[in-house]
Amino acid sequence: MCCPARPGPSRSCSDLRGRTVATGAVDSPQATLLPLEHLRRYGLQPGTDFTVRRFDVGVGLHGDHVGGERDAARALIAGEVDAACVLDGNHLLFTKEGVLPSGSTRLLTTTDLYDHCNMTVTGIADPSLLARFEKLLLSMSYADPAMRPLLDLEGLTSWEPGRTDGYNLLESAVTASGFYDGTGRVTADEYSP
Repeated sequence: MCCPARPGPSRSCSDLRGRTVATGAVDSPQATLLPLEHLRRYGLQPGTDFTVRRFDVGVGLHGDHVGGERDAARALIAGEVDAACVLDGNHLLFTKEGVLPSGSTRLLTTTDLYDHCNMTVTGIADPSLLARFEKLLLSMSYADPAMRPLLDLEGLTSWEPGRTDGYNLLESAVTASGFYDGTGRVTADEYSP
């Protein structure tokens, strides 16, 4: 989460009380769900302790875009919001693009680390095909010029063996926000892909 670099009221998460925080799309893990959960852990309830201004760009892509984050960053620079939630890699990109002029923002806080990309198959998948698919993914090298664009599409430098423990923070975030109901149906307000 970043704030303007100029002296101001936001020096810690608690300083966001009564302020406006810009986020990405409603279904963006990195630019909405996880940062808002992070602030909950600091005792700040979205919509109660601070105003959330969401930028719903690419809803339905489950955060696999940067449009809402870019608009949140623009709102921060325009002085329309007090903080913006952006992925660290996108913060660097927005600085390179000039959306966030160099030196214009500072880091206020970061979420815990989390996993963000996976391949999931059903239990009826052919085990030999599954093993081949896993072998192909794990063999992709960022050093290979032919593979690099494919990994870049996912924001990855490598694929790793599957695990589920890196999703605990996201699980907490979707539970606290009521993003899904008990059957896994999306129930978040204003979600319409």
